[in-house]
Amino acid sequence: MLRKGSNELVTCALANTGFEGLGPDILMPVNVAQRLGLGLSGGNVEVYAVRTASGIAPIYRLKENIDVKVLVNDRDTPIIGLTPVVSESVDYVILSDKALTELRVVIIDAGNGIWCFRDELGRVSRGSCTPG
Repeated sequence: MLRKGSNELVTCALANTGFEGLGPDILMPVNVAQRLGLGLSGGNVEVYAVRTASGIAPIYRLKENIDVKVLVNDRDTPIIGLTPVVSESVDYVILSDKALTELRVVIIDAGNGIWCFRDELGRVSRGSCTPG
């Protein structure tokens, strides 16, 4: 679950330890940022140029966190503040390595989408949702 103010969105997110953010970052497409009411101009955003497979593209790193919560059926989880990073070059929400640490998510089997919370390691295996 992603929330900024009164705007809330439930979505799947990809866990990617190869996404080494500047901090606990959450990368999202522009349409997700818009649904959360995040502005991509003004003094609350830093704009960077990054090289992608299709060329140079801007990314927008906001200075204010959004609330993020991992939703599972069998336990309550804390709300964590993550820094939104917005890109026109991504189609899915992606969690950085440091975001995964803050959310206490451990990847068990990346190829099969198996994960758990840190305090469940060796006892619980969870399957992933399908983004989109």
